[in-house]
Amino acid sequence: MLSRIKGSLNRKVFFLVFIVLTICSMLIYGVVMAVLPKQYQFEEDQQLNTNAEIFALELKGMNYNDGIKAIYNFCIQNNCAAVLISENQTLSFGEISSDQYILATSNIVINVNFLDRKTDYTFVISSIMRAVDQISQLLIYLLPIIFLIIIFLSILSALICSKIIVSPIARISQISRRMTALDMTWRCDVKGNDEIGVLALNLNTMAARLQTAMKESESANRQLAADVKKFQLLEEQRRYFFAAVSHELKTPLTILKGQIENMIFGYGDYRNHEKYLPEAFEVVENIEQLVKEIISITKMESMDLRSTLQHISLSESIGHSVDIILPLAKEKEIQIDSDIKSDIIINVNPSLWSKVLSNILGNAVRYSPHGENVFISLQTKKSENILTIENTGVSIAEEELQNLFTPFYRADQSRNKATGGSGLGLYIVKTILDLHNFSYNIKNTEQGVIFSIQFL
Repeated sequence: MLSRIKGSLNRKVFFLVFIVLTICSMLIYGVVMAVLPKQYQFEEDQQLNTNAEIFALELKGMNYNDGIKAIYNFCIQNNCAAVLISENQTLSFGEISSDQYILATSNIVINVNFLDRKTDYTFVISSIMRAVDQISQLLIYLLPIIFLIIIFLSILSALICSKIIVSPIARISQISRRMTALDMTWRCDVKGNDEIGVLALNLNTMAARLQTAMKESESANRQLAADVKKFQLLEEQRRYFFAAVSHELKTPLTILKGQIENMIFGYGDYRNHEKYLPEAFEVVENIEQLVKEIISITKMESMDLRSTLQHISLSESIGHSVDIILPLAKEKEIQIDSDIKSDIIINVNPSLWSKVLSNILGNAVRYSPHGENVFISLQTKKSENILTIENTGVSIAEEELQNLFTPFYRADQSRNKATGGSGLGLYIVKTILDLHNFSYNIKNTEQGVIFSIQFL
């Protein structure tokens, strides 16, 4: 039983309030039983003393017979007994000897005289404590009833106190358990301007802030996980890039070394330097171009793009890039159709953006068959602008589309070294567009292949 009480705040408050109220009420009733009769007797004695002094003055103006009658009336009115004493006689008024009614007496002695007699009388008044005794007996008689009433009121008060005090605390305790489980979807409905109400309000405020902080933390964690994944992907791409660079440089360097070595030692046909030096020079140029592109990529990845951004016209930048690629297009009889009805201003690095357009348009022209078309258009949807460049007459296997932005990747049929490409063109485009936070995509259409760039 004791352990159950200790384990419950509701029971502890109930029993504590019940015991305290019961003890205090019984003590108060005991004090009343002890003090009330004595205080009542004191007040009665004080009143009797005052009345006796006044009555003594009245007796001096009366005859003896009238005085005797007045004394009887006085004793009846003041619930007291009196004795009139002279040298020859003693007259008693009222009963003062019964133990049943008298607990104690208080005597008042006054000297009186009457008009028709010269004898001095001693007037002794004794208070009868019959009423005081009755009060004491009544209080004792009511003690069991009062005790039951005290018990009932104590239980009722204890229940009310435990309900008022413990219920909100119990509610807050339940909420605290939910808080330990990091559940912040609750709201404490305890109202009031007292400390418990302030505590409930503070809990609601803290829960709201914690919920906000948790959401921000979850968002930050998701962002961190995404950044880590992105970093891992970039690191993987970097390792792949350097591995690919090593492979791409190894082959032409091996060829170049072999050619130079054969020419130095004059093996076979390699004595003809005029034939093989141009070939070696061409290999050197290819290596130089590859190194330049690798350096360009490295610079782009480490540059501070924000300080180089400028607002330029999309239409003008496309027109300039078309002019550069136009001779190759004419050579292959490819028609470039630019349909940009409404110009927009974009915030880009002009040099890098020009490289993006040159690579995309160069691929569109270089990998399209003779007599095909290249279509350039700008579509506006709500707050988005989408630039599309489509070249006809070609198609790329779906399984190869996702690898087109991989450095040094070449599709088997349409992208090979015979075209003169290094395999870094679309990787450079990807790097530049990622730096600008532009969305991009490449896919097959019914006519050919389309490259799209989305501006926010």
